[in-house]
Amino acid sequence: MYIIFRCRKCGRYLYAKAGSKTKTCTCGYRNYLRRVITIKKVEDERTAGEVVRFMQSYKNTDFKSLG
Repeated sequence: MYIIFRCRKCGRYLYAKAGSKTKTCTCGYRNYLRRVITIKKVEDERTAGEVVRFMQSYKNTDFKSLG
């Protein structure tokens, strides 16, 4: 199981295994998974990658700060 969430600093969509503690974004920020807001849960890594690519291309994140 994988979770899809947004970076708490830049807003980029990311995915990580559900049992992980952290995921580091390309902006360098370490996201603690117990603190992020889960957008979606998917079963496999391939689907997670597809969903993230779709959301980044069509939702037009512009990587703005969420705070």
